[in-house]
Amino acid sequence: MSYQGYDKKIDPLCPVAVKMGQTTVHAPSHETWGVVTCDACGDKLFIGPNRIHGSRINAQEGAKRLETLLAEDHRRNRPHADSYEIPD
Repeated sequence: MSYQGYDKKIDPLCPVAVKMGQTTVHAPSHETWGVVTCDACGDKLFIGPNRIHGSRINAQEGAKRLETLLAEDHRRNRPHADSYEIPD
């Protein structure tokens, strides 16, 4: 089995969500608060804050904001992105 690295590294100061199972994007400077599951399609995303800068929002508020973004994707009939920045 061969390992192929990620295509893109993201490093924003705000919390991020990264879709599970994809190999395009990674956020090595972020912690993981947990996993958020899209209510409409079941896609799972890791969500967490920047390890150094933290976040002004907590895990529950971050999950709520991510769920809003995921619902908007479905409303607009577009696929979920591999990663999202969660404004705090």
